[in-house]
Amino acid sequence: MEAPIRRTRLKRAASAVLLLILAAVPLPSATAQDAKLTSIVVALPEGPSPRTIGYYLAEAGGWFAREGLDPEFIVADARGPARMVAEGDADLAIDIMPHALRARAEGADVVHVAQIFQQSGLVLACRHPIKEPRDLKGMNVSLWSGGQEGPFYAWMARIGLGIYGEADGVTILREGLDPDVYRQRSSDCFTSHSYALSAQLALQDRTIFDYRIFFYEEIGTATLEDGLYARALDLKYTDRIRRIARFLTASRAGWGSAAREARKAAEFLAEIAAPPVPDLATLLRAIWSANDLVQVDRIPFGRLDPAAYDRTVTILLTAAPEPLLKTAPRGAVSDAVLKTLGTLD
Repeated sequence: MEAPIRRTRLKRAASAVLLLILAAVPLPSATAQDAKLTSIVVALPEGPSPRTIGYYLAEAGGWFAREGLDPEFIVADARGPARMVAEGDADLAIDIMPHALRARAEGADVVHVAQIFQQSGLVLACRHPIKEPRDLKGMNVSLWSGGQEGPFYAWMARIGLGIYGEADGVTILREGLDPDVYRQRSSDCFTSHSYALSAQLALQDRTIFDYRIFFYEEIGTATLEDGLYARALDLKYTDRIRRIARFLTASRAGWGSAAREARKAAEFLAEIAAPPVPDLATLLRAIWSANDLVQVDRIPFGRLDPAAYDRTVTILLTAAPEPLLKTAPRGAVSDAVLKTLGTLD
């Protein structure tokens, strides 16, 4: 689902299913439709998927147009969304906090302005007979590189298991975003996200019931994931802050639609996602999982939990063997957009 999707294809698909998805929602007024819209380029970590469905629903439903915006969604290249914003190739970025804070530490002038995922979806899927953390002793564990190892390292330090291949520890293997290493049976556990796991396992004719799933959020070593990032320079201008606030308002409407009408969101995703597309039941479970992370109807949209932020920074500073950060970030978070929206207490 990570291949770029042309806007023309998206709009064709959207028009075909728009009435089905948004039957209960009034369309934008003629005034809003006819008004000149402001273009805004948004770098996403991947194309249409459960992880990004809220933004595409917001576009298809006309919520961005209501806010006077014409968004162009681009899939980030190898630099990642946050760096693309810093280098002027996008106006806004959706990125995980470890990637954004590392980019900032290396000189990218990006600032966190809103938190989309209130919880982490990062998981470790392990084959049976692994049931408890102590069963990981002596096992091969596949981890993603590039900033998402911290939760696992922090977990191993907490339960006292080594990470250097010791007889009483675990052996770390590196993997890509697909669990290829596990398919080759060289790994006992692989990394995934809750909203992607069902589709990955379906490709192997397996389900989550064939595995023991460890959720880093439940373990207590999770780092923050998808948030909204902008250039610090843009936050010096009131009109640009308001533009970001309008983007956030429309995005909230899209994620609200996904939460209220999960099945219709899954049907829409099936129309616009790049192949291979999982079956509808698998897509629906993935949408539910993403909704659980956003919690759009329970927590003020965009709110950053200070405790979760502090935990993220601590893990990035301390998780072995090579902490992602050397010093605590300064000025990495701004509440200017949320103040504009009036969502802060």
